[in-house]
Amino acid sequence: MEISRIRFRQSGGFAGLVRGCEIADTDLTEAHRRALKKFLSAHKTADTAPSAARDLQVYELEIDTDTGPTRLEFDESSVPDELTSLVEHLQTLARPMRL
Repeated sequence: MEISRIRFRQSGGFAGLVRGCEIADTDLTEAHRRALKKFLSAHKTADTAPSAARDLQVYELEIDTDTGPTRLEFDESSVPDELTSLVEHLQTLARPMRL
């Protein structure tokens, strides 16, 4: 599976701010690319259920791959261990967005 683009969106929390970014696969480190591919391969059902958490940050990842788009959503208490570093990296790149 080849990843071509990732769109990241962070929303929620007490203040309800929305931040996000879009990156190409070339902007991923090899470790992040491997972790994401491994996660997507292990979770064939890919799309995750929307978070019902209150006052927590919610992270949405839309991933374009050669096998089609995949959408993942986690709240800050349920980010899979193998994706924690990637989410933290995307947070550093995120900028304020419109709703």
